[in-house]
Amino acid sequence: MKRPLLTLPVLLALSVATPAAAADVDSIVDALMNRVERLTQQNAKLTIENEQLRQTTQVRDRSDAMPENMGQALRKAAEAVTISPPAAVSPNTALDAKQLDEVLRQWVKDNAGYVFESVNKHLAEQQQARAPKSENFAARASDLFEKDAIKAGAVSSPKVRLVMFADYNCTYCKKAQPVVEELLANNPDLQVVYRELPILSPTSRLAAQAARAAAMQGKHDAFHRELYKLTEISEASILQLAARPDVGLDVDQLRKDMTSERVASLVTNDFNLGQSLGIQGTPFFYLDGGATMPGYAPTSQMQVMIDQARKKS
Repeated sequence: MKRPLLTLPVLLALSVATPAAAADVDSIVDALMNRVERLTQQNAKLTIENEQLRQTTQVRDRSDAMPENMGQALRKAAEAVTISPPAAVSPNTALDAKQLDEVLRQWVKDNAGYVFESVNKHLAEQQQARAPKSENFAARASDLFEKDAIKAGAVSSPKVRLVMFADYNCTYCKKAQPVVEELLANNPDLQVVYRELPILSPTSRLAAQAARAAAMQGKHDAFHRELYKLTEISEASILQLAARPDVGLDVDQLRKDMTSERVASLVTNDFNLGQSLGIQGTPFFYLDGGATMPGYAPTSQMQVMIDQARKKS
């Protein structure tokens, strides 16, 4: 016969937002104890009530400070698992922090496999629910490929269109840029649209605005390519790059434009577009026609996607 899931321990486990391996019990226990300590500081006490006297103990946190969506997450994770309860506790027994610590530690050790299974299953479901969906991209094609777009390759009448969301501080974006350049060289009918998704640091935003400002001078490509090669991004390094003869930007104009409201709004629009589509990391690619590619991919893999998109066009 299935026995009910113990509410508080799994609820605390679900508040630890990192999947774990079953072997790492001690670290999970420590994380749970830290959570218990924080909850104890917020509440006068935690009580444990025995609602089913026949071999079942249910632990319930009566604190109003516990978010309601935690309970919803718990119920969802609990659907597929059953676990063994700890030793029975008297219905009217109020445990202090030390006693609760001991109960929880023993409970987690006894039921570690179920805790990890519940947490990892729940996190996987959350990730899947948040994952970008190609149909959403198709519905936003105009925003992706036309509105304030920085285009490279086949600017007019392309057969294949690819949008790239990137961050200039992103290691894999730096690695992906040569792949994009190779694809452009090998596919004269390919158009690439660059969108800014500065998520890693404030200097990511600064670099994104500089790239947008360079585009206003009609010299985005060279600046964009060299910007990825900077080992450290700062206003000084950006302006030094802009002054190079092979880049050829008007430095004073770039400095003015990159801090303007117009350029800031363009970067914000790109960022909001990416967020609204569920993009959570960079680089991220979308091929007009349905294919998405989160993360870095080698040229050969990207070429297959382009060939497939070309057949559909």
